[in-house]
Amino acid sequence: MQAQQPESQAKVLAVGQLYQDFILHVDHFPEEDAKKRANNLEIRSGGNCGNTLRVLSQFPGVSAWCMSSLGSKAEAGGLLQVLEDQHVHTSTCVFHDHGLNPSSYIIHASDTGTRTIISYNKTEDLTLEDFVAKVEQASTDHKFHWVHFEGRNVNNAVKQIEWLDNKALHEGWRNQLTISVELEKPDREDIDSLLDKGDVVFFSKLFAERRGFNQAHEFLKAYAERCQPHALIFCTWGAQGATCLHRPSQELFESPSIPIEQVRDTVGAGDSFTAGVIYGLSNKWSVKDALEFSCELAGRKVAQSGFDRLYEQMIPSLQRFSLRR
Repeated sequence: MQAQQPESQAKVLAVGQLYQDFILHVDHFPEEDAKKRANNLEIRSGGNCGNTLRVLSQFPGVSAWCMSSLGSKAEAGGLLQVLEDQHVHTSTCVFHDHGLNPSSYIIHASDTGTRTIISYNKTEDLTLEDFVAKVEQASTDHKFHWVHFEGRNVNNAVKQIEWLDNKALHEGWRNQLTISVELEKPDREDIDSLLDKGDVVFFSKLFAERRGFNQAHEFLKAYAERCQPHALIFCTWGAQGATCLHRPSQELFESPSIPIEQVRDTVGAGDSFTAGVIYGLSNKWSVKDALEFSCELAGRKVAQSGFDRLYEQMIPSLQRFSLRR
Protein backbone atom coordinates (compact mmCIF):
# COMPACT_ATOMS: atom_id res chain seq x y z
CA MET A 1 0.00 0.00 0.00
CA GLN A 2 1.47 3.33 -1.08
CA ALA A 3 0.48 6.89 -0.33
CA GLN A 4 -0.32 9.28 -3.14
CA GLN A 5 2.86 10.93 -4.43
CA PRO A 6 3.23 14.72 -4.05
CA GLU A 7 3.00 16.68 -7.29
CA SER A 8 6.45 18.25 -6.82
CA GLN A 9 9.49 17.99 -4.58
CA ALA A 10 9.97 20.35 -1.64
CA LYS A 11 13.58 21.36 -0.89
CA VAL A 12 13.76 21.79 2.90
CA LEU A 13 16.73 23.13 4.90
CA ALA A 14 16.88 22.85 8.70
CA VAL A 15 19.41 25.06 10.51
CA GLY A 16 20.44 24.04 14.01
CA GLN A 17 22.77 21.88 16.04
CA LEU A 18 23.49 18.19 15.55
CA TYR A 19 24.42 16.19 18.64
CA GLN A 20 25.82 12.76 19.38
CA ASP A 21 23.28 11.35 21.83
CA PHE A 22 24.16 8.82 24.52
CA ILE A 23 20.88 7.48 25.91
CA LEU A 24 20.94 5.54 29.18
CA HIS A 25 17.77 3.52 29.79
CA VAL A 26 16.96 2.97 33.47
CA ASP A 27 13.88 1.61 35.26
CA HIS A 28 13.54 4.81 37.29
CA PHE A 29 15.42 8.09 37.60
CA PRO A 30 18.32 7.73 40.10
CA GLU A 31 18.52 9.64 43.33
CA GLU A 32 21.29 12.18 43.75
CA ASP A 33 24.70 10.68 44.55
CA ALA A 34 23.41 7.15 43.83
CA LYS A 35 25.11 4.42 41.82
CA LYS A 36 22.84 2.70 39.31
CA ARG A 37 23.21 0.26 36.44
CA ALA A 38 21.51 1.12 33.12
CA ASN A 39 19.39 -1.46 31.33
CA ASN A 40 20.55 -0.36 27.90
CA LEU A 41 22.74 2.23 26.16
CA GLU A 42 21.88 3.75 22.79
CA ILE A 43 24.28 5.92 20.81
CA ARG A 44 22.61 7.83 18.01
CA SER A 45 22.48 11.08 16.10
CA GLY A 46 20.40 13.76 17.81
CA GLY A 47 19.60 17.44 17.94
CA ASN A 48 16.32 19.05 16.96
CA CYS A 49 17.15 19.80 13.34
CA GLY A 50 18.63 16.34 12.74
CA ASN A 51 15.63 14.62 14.31
CA THR A 52 13.19 16.65 12.23
CA LEU A 53 15.06 15.83 9.03
CA ARG A 54 15.32 12.12 9.85
CA VAL A 55 11.53 12.01 10.02
CA LEU A 56 10.91 14.34 7.09
CA SER A 57 13.27 12.52 4.75
CA GLN A 58 11.18 9.34 5.03
CA PHE A 59 8.27 10.98 3.21
CA PRO A 60 8.01 11.15 -0.60
CA GLY A 61 8.61 14.41 -2.42
CA VAL A 62 11.05 15.86 0.12
CA SER A 63 14.67 16.86 -0.47
CA ALA A 64 16.05 17.29 3.07
CA TRP A 65 19.13 19.39 3.89
CA CYS A 66 20.92 20.01 7.19
CA MET A 67 23.08 22.98 8.22
CA SER A 68 24.97 22.60 11.48
CA SER A 69 28.28 23.70 13.00
CA LEU A 70 30.51 20.74 13.87
CA GLY A 71 34.09 19.77 14.71
CA SER A 72 36.35 18.39 12.01
CA LYS A 73 34.76 16.54 9.11
CA ALA A 74 36.58 13.36 10.13
CA GLU A 75 35.36 13.68 13.72
CA ALA A 76 31.80 14.31 12.54
CA GLY A 77 31.75 11.37 10.12
CA GLY A 78 29.51 9.14 12.24
CA LEU A 79 26.95 11.87 12.83
CA LEU A 80 26.80 12.73 9.15
CA GLN A 81 26.62 9.12 7.98
CA VAL A 82 23.42 8.52 9.96
CA LEU A 83 21.77 11.39 8.12
CA GLU A 84 23.24 10.56 4.71
CA ASP A 85 22.03 6.96 5.05
CA GLN A 86 18.53 8.41 5.40
CA HIS A 87 18.94 10.66 2.34
CA VAL A 88 19.56 13.89 4.23
CA HIS A 89 22.07 16.16 2.46
CA THR A 90 24.89 17.31 4.76
CA SER A 91 27.06 19.35 2.35
CA THR A 92 25.52 22.47 3.93
CA CYS A 93 27.19 21.70 7.29
CA VAL A 94 30.15 23.78 8.48
CA PHE A 95 33.27 22.15 9.94
CA HIS A 96 36.01 23.35 12.28
CA ASP A 97 39.43 21.78 12.67
CA HIS A 98 39.41 21.99 16.45
CA GLY A 99 37.06 21.03 19.25
CA LEU A 100 34.79 18.09 19.96
CA ASN A 101 31.44 17.49 18.35
CA PRO A 102 28.42 18.50 20.46
CA SER A 103 27.11 15.66 22.62
CA SER A 104 24.10 14.95 24.86
CA TYR A 105 23.71 12.49 27.71
CA ILE A 106 20.11 11.43 28.19
CA ILE A 107 18.67 9.50 31.14
CA HIS A 108 15.45 7.79 30.05
CA ALA A 109 13.28 6.50 32.92
CA SER A 110 11.01 3.68 31.77
CA ASP A 111 8.52 3.98 34.66
CA THR A 112 7.52 7.54 33.71
CA GLY A 113 8.76 7.88 30.12
CA THR A 114 10.65 11.04 31.05
CA ARG A 115 14.08 11.92 29.72
CA THR A 116 16.63 14.19 31.37
CA ILE A 117 19.17 15.74 29.02
CA ILE A 118 22.64 17.07 29.84
CA SER A 119 24.39 18.52 26.80
CA TYR A 120 27.91 19.68 26.04
CA ASN A 121 28.71 22.01 23.15
CA LYS A 122 31.80 24.17 22.64
CA THR A 123 31.48 24.32 18.85
CA GLU A 124 31.66 27.73 17.20
CA ASP A 125 28.26 29.11 16.20
CA LEU A 126 27.13 29.40 12.58
CA THR A 127 27.82 32.92 11.39
CA LEU A 128 25.97 34.92 8.77
CA GLU A 129 28.93 34.39 6.44
CA ASP A 130 28.73 30.61 6.95
CA PHE A 131 25.01 30.64 6.21
CA VAL A 132 25.26 32.80 3.09
CA ALA A 133 28.07 30.72 1.59
CA LYS A 134 26.29 27.40 2.13
CA VAL A 135 22.88 28.62 0.91
CA GLU A 136 24.37 30.15 -2.22
CA GLN A 137 26.29 26.96 -2.94
CA ALA A 138 23.24 24.71 -2.43
CA SER A 139 20.88 26.96 -4.41
CA THR A 140 22.67 26.94 -7.74
CA ASP A 141 20.04 24.69 -9.35
CA HIS A 142 16.95 24.98 -7.15
CA LYS A 143 16.00 27.40 -4.38
CA PHE A 144 14.90 26.16 -0.98
CA HIS A 145 11.13 26.01 -0.50
CA TRP A 146 11.28 25.88 3.29
CA VAL A 147 14.02 26.94 5.72
CA HIS A 148 13.54 26.05 9.38
CA PHE A 149 15.57 27.63 12.20
CA GLU A 150 16.02 26.26 15.70
CA GLY A 151 15.65 28.86 18.43
CA ARG A 152 19.36 28.94 19.20
CA ASN A 153 22.38 31.04 18.19
CA VAL A 154 19.72 33.73 18.18
CA ASN A 155 21.59 36.87 17.13
CA ASN A 156 23.18 35.11 14.17
CA ALA A 157 19.88 33.42 13.30
CA VAL A 158 18.13 36.81 13.11
CA LYS A 159 20.77 38.05 10.66
CA GLN A 160 20.50 34.85 8.61
CA ILE A 161 16.71 35.10 8.37
CA GLU A 162 16.84 38.77 7.40
CA TRP A 163 19.41 38.05 4.70
CA LEU A 164 17.37 35.14 3.33
CA ASP A 165 14.16 37.18 3.39
CA ASN A 166 15.79 40.06 1.49
CA LYS A 167 17.43 37.75 -1.02
CA ALA A 168 14.16 35.99 -1.83
CA LEU A 169 12.29 39.31 -2.09
CA HIS A 170 14.83 40.90 -4.42
CA GLU A 171 15.05 37.78 -6.61
CA GLY A 172 11.27 37.40 -6.82
CA TRP A 173 10.74 34.03 -5.12
CA ARG A 174 9.73 35.07 -1.58
CA ASN A 175 6.17 33.84 -2.21
CA GLN A 176 7.63 30.38 -2.88
CA LEU A 177 9.59 30.30 0.39
CA THR A 178 8.42 29.51 3.92
CA ILE A 179 10.62 30.51 6.85
CA SER A 180 9.85 28.83 10.17
CA VAL A 181 11.33 29.37 13.61
CA GLU A 182 11.22 27.20 16.71
CA LEU A 183 11.02 28.72 20.18
CA GLU A 184 11.42 25.81 22.55
CA LYS A 185 13.79 27.05 25.28
CA PRO A 186 12.33 30.21 26.88
CA ASP A 187 15.49 31.12 28.80
CA ARG A 188 17.82 31.47 25.82
CA GLU A 189 19.26 34.95 25.54
CA ASP A 190 17.34 37.26 23.17
CA ILE A 191 14.99 34.41 22.13
CA ASP A 192 12.05 36.82 21.75
CA SER A 193 13.79 38.54 18.83
CA LEU A 194 12.80 35.53 16.72
CA LEU A 195 9.07 35.98 17.36
CA ASP A 196 8.41 38.09 14.26
CA LYS A 197 10.88 36.33 11.97
CA GLY A 198 8.84 33.34 10.87
CA ASP A 199 5.98 32.69 8.48
CA VAL A 200 5.41 29.66 10.72
CA VAL A 201 6.31 29.73 14.42
CA PHE A 202 6.59 26.69 16.71
CA PHE A 203 6.28 27.11 20.48
CA SER A 204 6.75 24.47 23.17
CA LYS A 205 4.61 23.88 26.24
CA LEU A 206 7.65 24.80 28.33
CA PHE A 207 7.91 28.19 26.61
CA ALA A 208 4.24 28.96 27.24
CA GLU A 209 4.33 27.83 30.87
CA ARG A 210 7.46 29.84 31.64
CA ARG A 211 5.67 32.89 30.26
CA GLY A 212 2.82 32.35 32.71
CA PHE A 213 0.25 30.40 30.66
CA ASN A 214 -1.33 27.04 31.39
CA GLN A 215 -3.37 26.68 28.19
CA ALA A 216 -2.06 26.74 24.64
CA HIS A 217 -4.88 28.80 23.13
CA GLU A 218 -4.53 31.55 25.74
CA PHE A 219 -0.80 31.73 25.12
CA LEU A 220 -1.19 31.88 21.32
CA LYS A 221 -3.78 34.65 21.51
CA ALA A 222 -1.55 36.66 23.84
CA TYR A 223 1.56 36.27 21.70
CA ALA A 224 -0.04 36.58 18.25
CA GLU A 225 0.52 40.35 18.06
CA ARG A 226 4.24 39.80 18.43
CA CYS A 227 4.40 37.53 15.37
CA GLN A 228 4.10 38.32 11.68
CA PRO A 229 0.58 39.45 10.59
CA HIS A 230 0.36 36.49 8.19
CA ALA A 231 1.90 33.91 10.55
CA LEU A 232 0.72 30.44 11.46
CA ILE A 233 1.54 29.86 15.13
CA PHE A 234 1.73 26.37 16.67
CA CYS A 235 2.05 25.33 20.29
CA THR A 236 2.54 21.69 21.30
CA TRP A 237 1.19 20.54 24.66
CA GLY A 238 2.53 17.03 25.20
CA ALA A 239 -0.10 14.36 25.77
CA GLN A 240 -2.87 16.94 25.26
CA GLY A 241 -1.99 17.46 21.61
CA ALA A 242 -1.36 20.80 19.95
CA THR A 243 -3.04 24.07 18.97
CA CYS A 244 -2.58 26.39 16.01
CA LEU A 245 -3.60 30.02 15.56
CA HIS A 246 -4.04 31.35 12.03
CA ARG A 247 -3.20 34.95 12.75
CA PRO A 248 -4.86 36.64 9.72
CA SER A 249 -8.28 35.20 10.62
CA GLN A 250 -7.65 34.68 14.37
CA GLU A 251 -9.06 31.17 13.88
CA LEU A 252 -7.92 28.53 16.36
CA PHE A 253 -7.38 24.88 15.45
CA GLU A 254 -6.89 22.14 18.03
CA SER A 255 -5.99 18.48 17.73
CA PRO A 256 -5.65 15.87 20.49
CA SER A 257 -2.79 13.42 20.64
CA ILE A 258 -3.52 9.84 19.64
CA PRO A 259 -4.08 7.19 22.35
CA ILE A 260 -0.83 5.43 23.27
CA GLU A 261 -0.70 2.14 25.15
CA GLN A 262 2.83 2.70 26.43
CA VAL A 263 5.19 5.67 26.25
CA ARG A 264 8.47 4.24 24.99
CA ASP A 265 10.61 7.16 23.87
CA THR A 266 9.70 10.85 24.02
CA VAL A 267 13.03 12.03 22.54
CA GLY A 268 12.20 13.82 19.29
CA ALA A 269 8.42 13.95 19.69
CA GLY A 270 8.32 17.71 19.16
CA ASP A 271 10.75 17.40 16.26
CA SER A 272 8.45 14.83 14.65
CA PHE A 273 5.55 17.25 15.07
CA THR A 274 7.57 19.94 13.30
CA ALA A 275 8.36 17.53 10.46
CA GLY A 276 4.66 16.76 10.05
CA VAL A 277 3.71 20.42 9.81
CA ILE A 278 6.45 21.11 7.26
CA TYR A 279 5.36 18.14 5.17
CA GLY A 280 1.65 18.93 5.30
CA LEU A 281 1.92 22.64 4.59
CA SER A 282 4.51 22.06 1.85
CA ASN A 283 1.89 19.90 0.14
CA LYS A 284 -0.73 22.65 0.53
CA TRP A 285 -2.84 20.78 3.08
CA SER A 286 -5.31 22.69 5.20
CA VAL A 287 -4.09 23.86 8.60
CA LYS A 288 -6.54 21.47 10.28
CA ASP A 289 -5.22 18.46 8.35
CA ALA A 290 -1.57 19.40 8.88
CA LEU A 291 -2.17 19.79 12.62
CA GLU A 292 -4.03 16.49 12.97
CA PHE A 293 -1.40 14.66 10.91
CA SER A 294 1.46 16.12 12.95
CA CYS A 295 -0.12 15.17 16.28
CA GLU A 296 -0.53 11.60 15.07
CA LEU A 297 3.06 11.51 13.81
CA ALA A 298 4.38 12.78 17.17
CA GLY A 299 2.26 10.22 19.01
CA ARG A 300 3.55 7.35 16.92
CA LYS A 301 7.09 8.53 17.61
CA VAL A 302 6.45 8.47 21.39
CA ALA A 303 5.12 4.91 21.12
CA GLN A 304 8.37 3.57 19.65
CA SER A 305 12.11 3.87 20.20
CA GLY A 306 13.88 5.91 17.54
CA PHE A 307 12.56 7.29 14.26
CA ASP A 308 12.62 4.33 11.86
CA ARG A 309 9.54 3.34 9.83
CA LEU A 310 7.35 6.24 10.89
CA TYR A 311 6.41 6.87 7.27
CA GLU A 312 5.02 3.35 6.85
CA GLN A 313 2.80 3.84 9.90
CA MET A 314 1.45 7.09 8.49
CA ILE A 315 0.49 5.80 5.03
CA PRO A 316 -3.22 5.28 5.90
CA SER A 317 -3.41 8.86 7.19
CA LEU A 318 -1.59 10.17 4.12
CA GLN A 319 -4.17 8.48 1.94
CA ARG A 320 -7.03 9.83 4.03
CA PHE A 321 -5.80 13.41 3.85
CA SER A 322 -5.17 13.09 0.11
CA LEU A 323 -8.82 12.13 -0.40
CA ARG A 324 -9.95 15.30 1.40
CA ARG A 325 -8.22 17.55 -1.14
